Amino acid sequence: MIQKVLFSASLGCFLLLGVPPRAGPASLQSQSKQRADQTKSVSGKVTSIGNDKTTFSMEVNGDDSKGTIQFVLDKNTQVEGRVAVGTDAVVQYQPTDDGKNLALSIAPQGSQ
Repeated sequence: MIQKVLFSASLGCFLLLGVPPRAGPASLQSQSKQRADQTKSVSGKVTSIGNDKTTFSMEVNGDDSKGTIQFVLDKNTQVEGRVAVGTDAVVQYQPTDDGKNLALSIAPQGSQ
């Protein structure tokens, strides 16, 4: 009986040490860091809002960007406060693979 217990314990330790750790958490951290690196921020004046409220344009005059930038919104976009045409706002966004700018958040200037 004791031999069976010792054998089972040895076998269990051998199996535990022989199993490589999963790469899941490390790859999730890598994806989060990659997305954070792609996030950009601009401020400017909202010049138009699409009829379906899923797009808007902003006139920016920053160091990195000048001119009009088009943005798309999705179900995860956070809208803080009231944003309308003419509102000075700050937008956090990420460029998408298809060339669009996905707004992650938009807030009136001074609300952040």
